[in-house]
Amino acid sequence: MQGSWRLILTEQHTAFNNMAIDHILLNRCQKGTSPNTIRFYRWSPSTVSIGRFQRVHDEVDVETCKEKGIDIVRRRSSGGAVYHDFEGELTYSIICRTDTTNIPRNIVASYQHLCTGIIEGFRRLGVQAEFSSGSERACPNLFVKGRKISGNAQSRSGRALLQHGTILRRIDLDLMFSVLKVDRTKADCLTLKHAATRLTSLEEELVALPKFKQIEDALLAGFRKVLDTDFSEGNLTSEEASAVRQIAKTQYASLAWNFRR
Repeated sequence: MQGSWRLILTEQHTAFNNMAIDHILLNRCQKGTSPNTIRFYRWSPSTVSIGRFQRVHDEVDVETCKEKGIDIVRRRSSGGAVYHDFEGELTYSIICRTDTTNIPRNIVASYQHLCTGIIEGFRRLGVQAEFSSGSERACPNLFVKGRKISGNAQSRSGRALLQHGTILRRIDLDLMFSVLKVDRTKADCLTLKHAATRLTSLEEELVALPKFKQIEDALLAGFRKVLDTDFSEGNLTSEEASAVRQIAKTQYASLAWNFRR
C-alpha cells in the first residue's frame, strides 16, 4: 500500500475558489510542497464552467446566468461547458504526483485508472457504470446504459496531475439548457428530449436519491481500492489558503481570464 493522501471532505465554495484550489494544489504538488490530495466539493452558487480553450459567448447564455445568479468560470482543464448545480452535483478533484502513485502516465490510461474508482463507488451505490475513452473533441466519461452520468477532465504540470469530474446526483434539464447554448435551429422541446436520452443521474438510476454523504463515502471506498492508499482527513494549510485567495481574486474571478477568448 502506498503512503497516505490528504482527504478534504465535501466543502462549498464559489466557482472562483474551487478552481483556485485546484490550481494552487496542482502547482504546489508539482513542486513537492503540497501532498497528494483528494477533495470533494459543491458549487455555491451554481455555476457554468467552460473549458480552457472555449469562448464564453459561444457556450453560455451570459444574460440568463446573470438573471439567475449563476456564476461563470473558466477551468484550467480542457473539455466542454458544464452546468454545476448546487443540489444536483458532487464534484471531486484528485491532485497528485504520477511518479509517487500507481497512476499510469499515459493520459487515457490514467483517466481509466481513476475512473475505475468512480465505477466502484457507483457499484456500491447500486449503479453499474462503464468507462468511455472519449475522442479528440470529448474527454473520457462514464455512462450508464449509454447515458452520461459523470464527466471528467485533466490538467497537468510536469509530473503532477489534476483530474476533476462531476457526479450527477439529479438533473434539471430546463435550467441546464437555459444557461448552456444549444442548437437553436431545433425546437427547445426536441433539444430537451434529446438531452434526456444522453444524460442520466443517480436519482434516475436508484429508487431513493442518495445524500451527498452517501455518495462521498461510496466514492472514497472506490478511490481507496484503486489508488491502494489510505486517506488522512485534513484541510488546506494557511500558506495554501492564502495563495488560493490571491489567485481566486486576480485570475479566476477576473473578466480577463473568463472572457479572454
